[in-house]
Amino acid sequence: MSSILPELSEYSDNELLDKSVNSCSESGVIAELISRYMKTVFSCAARYAGSADYEELVSDGMQGLLNAIRNFNPEKGEFAAYAGVCIENRMKTVAKRAVSRTSHISDSDSSLEQLERVPDPAPTPEELIMRREDDRVFLENLRHGLSEMELRCIGGVVMGFSYEEIAAKLGTDRKAVDNALSRARAKLRQSYNL
Repeated sequence: MSSILPELSEYSDNELLDKSVNSCSESGVIAELISRYMKTVFSCAARYAGSADYEELVSDGMQGLLNAIRNFNPEKGEFAAYAGVCIENRMKTVAKRAVSRTSHISDSDSSLEQLERVPDPAPTPEELIMRREDDRVFLENLRHGLSEMELRCIGGVVMGFSYEEIAAKLGTDRKAVDNALSRARAKLRQSYNL
């Protein structure tokens, strides 16, 4: 299967976000970047899942990714590093909030100790290199494992569109979108043991 928009797969992250170079639609760029960073969101959520609800972590991680896409300044470095920090910071906040909610300990020192057990989000240089390679492999697997319709529907949901809006953009009906999303989620769960 080809990329969401094949012409976008040839660009680096920073090139996609450079408005002066990019002649493609904003939604296409967002969908391409989301497809590139979905595995990062899933793997970060898995690391924090002991402290908070996995689905809540994934949702907040996607919001962190969208914020990174909207707020990235190419003059300050590489998008991959910025996106990783945004995703992990959102998840760390969710994990801390979850620990605070479930903590019924009145001793403030004990509560502080629990909060300090939340993993440090700062990746090592080795982890950054491994993530880049993992992201490339994940993106290829995603492109080959999902149909174009499934990939576009997932991109639409992550961008915050309703099923009706996705259906209108794709020229289909809500039921087709719902079915495509169900198939895509099942494939992702099976492939990544989610």
